[in-house]
Amino acid sequence: MPKVSGKQVAAAFGILLLIVALIKVISIAEMSPPVISTERDMKSLGAEPFEVTVSDKGTGLSKVRIYLLDTYGESVLVEKEYKRGTKTDVISVRINPEKLGIKGGESELFIEATDRFMSGLFPGRKAVFSQKVTLDFIPPEVQELSPMLYIRHGGAGVVIYKVSEDAVSTGVRIKDLFFEGYGGYFEDPLIYLSFFAYPYDAAKGEKIEIIAADAAGNKATESVYYRLLGSTYVKDEIALSEGFLKKKVLPLFSKVYGYASLTDDGKPDFRKAFLKINNETRKENDNRIYEVGRQSGDKMLWKGKFSQLPNSKVGATFADHREYLMDGEVIDRQYHLGYDLSVTRKYPVTASNSGVVVFAEHLGIYGNTVIIDHGMGVMTIYSHLTSMDVSVGDGVEKETRVGRTGTTGLAVGDHLHFGVYVQGVPVRPLEWWDAKWIDDNIWYKINYVKKNFATREAPR
Repeated sequence: MPKVSGKQVAAAFGILLLIVALIKVISIAEMSPPVISTERDMKSLGAEPFEVTVSDKGTGLSKVRIYLLDTYGESVLVEKEYKRGTKTDVISVRINPEKLGIKGGESELFIEATDRFMSGLFPGRKAVFSQKVTLDFIPPEVQELSPMLYIRHGGAGVVIYKVSEDAVSTGVRIKDLFFEGYGGYFEDPLIYLSFFAYPYDAAKGEKIEIIAADAAGNKATESVYYRLLGSTYVKDEIALSEGFLKKKVLPLFSKVYGYASLTDDGKPDFRKAFLKINNETRKENDNRIYEVGRQSGDKMLWKGKFSQLPNSKVGATFADHREYLMDGEVIDRQYHLGYDLSVTRKYPVTASNSGVVVFAEHLGIYGNTVIIDHGMGVMTIYSHLTSMDVSVGDGVEKETRVGRTGTTGLAVGDHLHFGVYVQGVPVRPLEWWDAKWIDDNIWYKINYVKKNFATREAPR
């Protein structure tokens, strides 16, 4: 009998350990059934599609079956088999009641996902999701109540409308933006009011729609007929001086990103620093403003027209299209989304109307910034402040001091950057400073609806 060497024993032992390890890995992966997840609460389902995500971390998915089961039998929504190696799938499921021959009422939803247990050598492991559901295929109803809408490009508007009792979400949609509707202002709880914006960067002729959705996801829309008024926007060229880049851009870059902007040979990289600040930081800051703007209170807190900073001189205006030049070359283009107002250095900045402070901190290119929520989506922003005299949660009245003008952020000279936002979208401040515009475009519509519709029954 041949003698077994130590190397052969070690090799055999190593192979055995490898086999044991592989079996353990496979068993751990295969002992876990597929995972099923849904995008939303599934207690009510309608004709609007819903998404189901199925995944398997082992050898992958084999098949998925989605169906409804009630006293009349089984209604198959999805039957799907997968190629070997498919680890995950996102399935859009739509219930077609006419095709399936079903009606609204109580039912039960089943989602079954099967994997390829041991690469298909054995019956796959199955995961099952079940949920009792209410089927509802009738959308809510919506009826516009306010008179003809006149809205300026880049400006704000308001639409007042009524919905049926089954509506759980409602608002106005334009372009890819949704502006929430607020109830509770009128005696009739089914009457909603929505402030919205016609974005400065939107094309002319965008569709404006009122949307109402019920718990099952059914949606009803009504087009808003309007007349769009034109706007003139200023085009401006700004030559970037070395002094500005050294004094403002490089320090702000270091403050925001925590390191210096340098070339490969260790010199200041002005171009990279400016583009990163003026693009990435600007987008991050504007996204933050948008997020804050979507968290507005549901009560109207402001009264009368909004006030311009007293004694101030207007510099840059709303939606100015700026081209930034370095050594005579245009290296960037951006929009200025507010008004620049200046008086004297460190001039007291006061609230333009009553509201609640919802933001008070340094905000990148905007510097020290205060945002006041005036309710129902309307907010004002005060930026480049040298000091902030209010804190988040403070209630303020018109002309309450919120800080002093300054040069924080990317401001060159001492001034206030003032902006008006509707649910996070910038609009023309000039309208909100105009008492006649507010009377004609907001209070006239509110009073019209109160007089003509406030006590009528729901549309359905």
